[in-house]
Amino acid sequence: MPTSSRWIVAVKHGIDVNLTRADPATGRIELARAPRKTSDFDKNAVEEAVRLREKHGGTVTALAVGPATAREAIRDALSMGADEGVLLTIPDGNLADSRATAASLAAYLRTPEVTFDLALFGEGSTDHFSQTVGPRVAAELGIPSLCHVRQLEVDGDHLRASRDLETTVEQIETGFPAVVTVGQEINTPRLPTFLTSLKASKKEIREIPVSSLNVAPSAWSRSVTVREASVPIIPRRKLRVSGSDAASISQELVSILQREGIGRV
Repeated sequence: MPTSSRWIVAVKHGIDVNLTRADPATGRIELARAPRKTSDFDKNAVEEAVRLREKHGGTVTALAVGPATAREAIRDALSMGADEGVLLTIPDGNLADSRATAASLAAYLRTPEVTFDLALFGEGSTDHFSQTVGPRVAAELGIPSLCHVRQLEVDGDHLRASRDLETTVEQIETGFPAVVTVGQEINTPRLPTFLTSLKASKKEIREIPVSSLNVAPSAWSRSVTVREASVPIIPRRKLRVSGSDAASISQELVSILQREGIGRV
């Protein structure tokens, strides 16, 4: 069992794709005004971190990159059982891409005063789903990376995991520290209660500017810019189906579909 027993879990305050709406005239999605929430996959990572703490002891730290509004994702993690939160603030943090996010997280994790045994990530974010942040952090730190993990177990000084590959499930083992990304198959995240939410409101969230860490500005500035997000506009045909009874209406509908090239008989 690792001696420090410190579990880090990364969370993202991302775009809520289920509530995002497009302008019906232009098809354009206003990303800056889109509603946001904690990424669904990150909740599985938080749940797994809390379970590890409950079984093996230690401390769970929720870590996020973004503007002040990203505190909401950390607050959600705290209400699920995380012990403390750290927000790494960067300019235009809500638009940070995977590269900038990973560079910021790695810069914090490599600082001498920060020690950890395991850093847990969702296998991708609900909005971008690049699936690269966890592996990028591991590469920056030079530590093992286990991706798409569906089962995780700590056995002494070793970490055992089952992870999904394209055609099989792989069993893998590594030491500490390590980075793990988890999918939704690994657990069912607990729902915060009123009491845990109340306790979470009293837990500390430290804010640290990424500019104060040992990382070049070119590394934590985004390299990918989204110029526009839009959905295709499909004009309605405005075809009308009429008839005196069900049979004639059905026949008329079939005729219209055939003329449009949709149906064949």
